[in-house]
Amino acid sequence: MFVTSVLKFAVKITAAIAPRSVLSKGSDQRGASMLALALIGLLVGTSLATPAIQLITSSFTGTAGASASIDARSAAEHALWRLSYDPTVHDEMTGSPPETNYVLAFPNGSASINIAASSDPPASNGLMASLLVTPSSIPEVTATTVTYTLTLTNDDTSTHDVTRFEANPSGSFSPTYLAGTTTGATTQNPIYQSGEWRWELLMPITVSGFGGTTSITWQMSINESDGQYWMRGTVRVDGIGNVDAPLSGSVRATAVNDLEITTAVTPNEVVAGSTQTYSYTIDVTNNGATDYTPEFIKHWTTNLFDHDTGTTAGMSIADPSRNHDVINDLWEWTWNITGTTIPPSGTASLSFDMTATLLPNTYFSTSGVRVVEDLNANGQEMTSSTGDTAPITVVRSFTITATQNGVTVTIVANVTASGIEVISWVES
Repeated sequence: MFVTSVLKFAVKITAAIAPRSVLSKGSDQRGASMLALALIGLLVGTSLATPAIQLITSSFTGTAGASASIDARSAAEHALWRLSYDPTVHDEMTGSPPETNYVLAFPNGSASINIAASSDPPASNGLMASLLVTPSSIPEVTATTVTYTLTLTNDDTSTHDVTRFEANPSGSFSPTYLAGTTTGATTQNPIYQSGEWRWELLMPITVSGFGGTTSITWQMSINESDGQYWMRGTVRVDGIGNVDAPLSGSVRATAVNDLEITTAVTPNEVVAGSTQTYSYTIDVTNNGATDYTPEFIKHWTTNLFDHDTGTTAGMSIADPSRNHDVINDLWEWTWNITGTTIPPSGTASLSFDMTATLLPNTYFSTSGVRVVEDLNANGQEMTSSTGDTAPITVVRSFTITATQNGVTVTIVANVTASGIEVISWVES
């Protein structure tokens, strides 16, 4: 079987993987059968720091060619691919972080590769992406034009080249791109593929260090029912990989309502593998002309979250009651509110802490408020609610070390629900 890899150094290396009998792992054998199946027609995810390894044939067995060769860089790329499909490194993290060792054997030698998972936050590369949207609140079921701006900020000490911008709506969100509205680093219309929009730059944009920025702005038409709708922005940086803007570009589609409720959480991006405390704040703002009196606040989370006793502050200092929303399999937390009045243009807040141990994914919550003045016949319906909001992105960090012929490549990469993000790539 042959592997073709085009490296970031513009070196094309063709390598033949040896028969299955010479591919071994030092710590666990469970990945072998999965790897054999995964080789059929696979491509590495698009978020690698270097172009993906393409697995051309569907057979894992065969004879290695006499001219086959491999070096540490292509071995490291192979390890990135393996992260996506090897169950050894994808088992749920319990106890000490898992570690995998294996050897790729070839006629002219072998490359030893170590993949170790870490519970520590990944090293920062000084690059940050942000996605802003205006307006952030629109009427429900009404086609409305909104403007997105995706920005990369380079706080590194050296320059970096940007080669692509991407926009990826979350869940069932289905906005429509308005042709001819892109401005900034490019004025080209994006390519729509696999549920996301991509702006490929004909020439890379060089972003200076110490706070340099580059950005694009575009418009979309949104026509959605009541709820919160999120967009993920990504900037591709040469030699680094994808720099994601966490799900920060959100639009709230809502019926005309005097009360606006919003929810925020910190931290909103963590590395999987350890118990973490999350601090939530729910704000209720009165945009009307008369007073409103909250009756209760509700907050829905996955059943992985537990409320921390004695942490509630603001409209209430009591701990919430908890109910199991059987239909949606969520915890429903309820705070009964007394003695609080929200005047016109006023905002009242409720804050509290929750603890959870989360696996890699993006976790949303939902909040709602009911006021005494709401005469709806069903006393449990919300006067105003957020829809899915306050996303927490949980990633797993891996360190890959590949050694061949005295050359070592070290990679720190995050494996998320949507692919692999390379944080750093060092050759020595």
